[in-house]
Amino acid sequence: MSILWGGFMITYRELREMSLVFRRLSSNFLNSTDDTAQILIQRFKIYIDTTPFISELLRKTMDGVEYDFKECFASNAHGGWSEVRPPVDESCHIKAMYDYMSAIISNNANVRGVAISYYHSTNKFNDRIQNFLNNAFKPLIDYINDAISREMIIVEEENKKITTPMTQNIENVHGTVIQQGTGNITSHTNIVNNEVQAILDLLDRILPSLEELHNDIPNDVLDDVKDDLFSVNEQLKSQSPKKNRLQKALAGIKKFMSDFSMKLAVSLAASSVTQTDWSVLISQIEVFITSLK
Repeated sequence: MSILWGGFMITYRELREMSLVFRRLSSNFLNSTDDTAQILIQRFKIYIDTTPFISELLRKTMDGVEYDFKECFASNAHGGWSEVRPPVDESCHIKAMYDYMSAIISNNANVRGVAISYYHSTNKFNDRIQNFLNNAFKPLIDYINDAISREMIIVEEENKKITTPMTQNIENVHGTVIQQGTGNITSHTNIVNNEVQAILDLLDRILPSLEELHNDIPNDVLDDVKDDLFSVNEQLKSQSPKKNRLQKALAGIKKFMSDFSMKLAVSLAASSVTQTDWSVLISQIEVFITSLK
C-alpha cells in the first residue's frame, strides 16, 4: 500500500527503510568526534536534502518563514560564550537549525571551532562537539523522526481500511482469509499466520534496538544485519515467500549472532530486547522455512 505525500507516492516499506537510514545517520552525526564531525555534518545534510520525503517536509515547514538563525544561535551572548536560544515558534526553530547547519557547511567552518565557542564544563573536544551538536540540532532530528513515524501510522491505518479479515473453513483446515480491495483472496492456515505474526512482532522489536549498538558494533556490520532482517520481513509479507532468500538472510543473522553475541549481551542489558529474542527469532524463521516447499 502506498499513499500520495507531497506530490509523490510512498510506501510503508520505503518509510521503514528511510527511518532506519535516517536514525543511523543522525546517531552517527550526534556522536561525531573531532576526527569525524566535518564529514558527518555534510553527510547528514546531503541525506536530508536529497531524500524527497524529508526535503519536502522541511520545505513545507520553512516556507514563508522569515527568521535569522543568529537570533537562535547567538555568538558572544553570555560572558563571551555563544548560546542557543530556541524561538517559541517551532517553524522558526526548524528554519534556524537548518540555516545554521547550512552556514557551517557553506562557510567551511570547523565544527570543533564552532563547538568550543559554547560553554561546557569539560575541555575534552569530543564531549564538547557532541554537546554542541545535541543542543543545536537534536530538535531538528526529532522533528524529522516524528514526521516519518506519523506517516507510517497513517499508511498502516490505510492498509487496515482496505484489508478486511474473514474466517472460513478450507476443506478440513480452519484458515484466515484476507479480502483485499482488488477482490483477490489469499488463504493461509491459522498456524502459518500465527508463526508469521510472531516473527514480524520480533522484527518490530529488534530492528529499532540496533540503533543502540552503534558504539559497540561497526556500522557496516549493523547495515548488513538490517538488510537481512528487512529481507525476512519482506519475504514474510510476500504471497510467495522465496525459500532461498530466507535461507540467505537467516545465514547472515546467525553469523551476526555468532560474531557479536557477547557484545549483544552487554549492549542490550538495559534494553527490552534480549539475546533470547534473537535466538527465538532464528528458531522461528527456521521453522517457517521448513514449512515452505
